[in-house]
Amino acid sequence: MAFPASARPRPRAGAYPTVPTLVHEAQVTTLINLAARLTGKAARLRMGRIGAWPGQIPLLLWLLEEDGVIQKELVERSNMEQSTVAEHLDRMERDGLIYRERGKDDRRKYRFYLTPKARMAARDLVRLLETGAQTFTKGIPKDDLAIFIRVIQQIIARLDDYITAASVRRRPAPRRKRVAAK
Repeated sequence: MAFPASARPRPRAGAYPTVPTLVHEAQVTTLINLAARLTGKAARLRMGRIGAWPGQIPLLLWLLEEDGVIQKELVERSNMEQSTVAEHLDRMERDGLIYRERGKDDRRKYRFYLTPKARMAARDLVRLLETGAQTFTKGIPKDDLAIFIRVIQQIIARLDDYITAASVRRRPAPRRKRVAAK
């Protein structure tokens, strides 16, 4: 599937085009990856204003929706690796966006809460997310956006199904206990 010239990103003066032609323009995965990387770069530019990093956005939003969530729940909700969530939480705590308290029912678990600083920044965060989406989709017809959203949701669901199935296949079989000979 070739993309019309009007749909291709315009090269910057003296720079290579963002998407190479030939084989690459037909690969959906290449385009999705490129869109994700450019979205990340744009988010870093915008989020730096409020002292947050793009990877922290899902965590901030989950805590904004429900304060006092444990790390394991944040891992599940954000669909991030445990180590990545731990790094983000440490940085967010260091930057004064969250604080942690030991659980009352289980002292081994910490619950995470937004600080007043983070609550104030959350208003800016939501505004930045909204204006970012408007900036990135400006000039694209609503019908095209509706189709894109439906298709990207289908791609995400299929990728999630694939990853889930692959992780189930990779789990080692439970070890059997050896019975001592009599």
